[in-house]
Amino acid sequence: MKKVCVFTGAAAGTNPTYKDAAYQLGQMIGSRGLGLVYGGGKRGLMGAVADGVLAVDGRVTGIIPQFLDNVEVGHKGVTDLHIIDSMHERKAMMYDMADAFIILPGGLGTLDETMEIITWRQLGLHGKRLLAFALAAIPYPMMLLNVALGRMTLSTLTVSAW
Repeated sequence: MKKVCVFTGAAAGTNPTYKDAAYQLGQMIGSRGLGLVYGGGKRGLMGAVADGVLAVDGRVTGIIPQFLDNVEVGHKGVTDLHIIDSMHERKAMMYDMADAFIILPGGLGTLDETMEIITWRQLGLHGKRLLAFALAAIPYPMMLLNVALGRMTLSTLTVSAW
């Protein structure tokens, strides 16, 4: 495994634990010699993961559509920043570049990316690993959906993979 894609929010949310955990996850990814592939934003949990990887001199590939570059503010400090035309192109590039996927809390975009990659796996379009993390005592609601679908098992700290 060489690159991990992290799906997470462009906002930090209201729980500072999430941002700290996202940063620490980034440090863990980078310190293990893995590259990060992500949505390219500088803000929120997305930016925290990227900053964590960069803090340990890891490689970060960001992929952001032009129309979001001003909204989510593309992270100009990453190793490679691809400014592309559409959300479809963003997701396709992230999916193609990554060897595994990690899901952190996020919004509808995170839900969209996660459901699509789960569907692609179910359809046999990839066999890549998927890990989801609950970062607080109350697990992220999307993970409960995945548990209900029988795709993952739940613990207080992590939701584990296939």
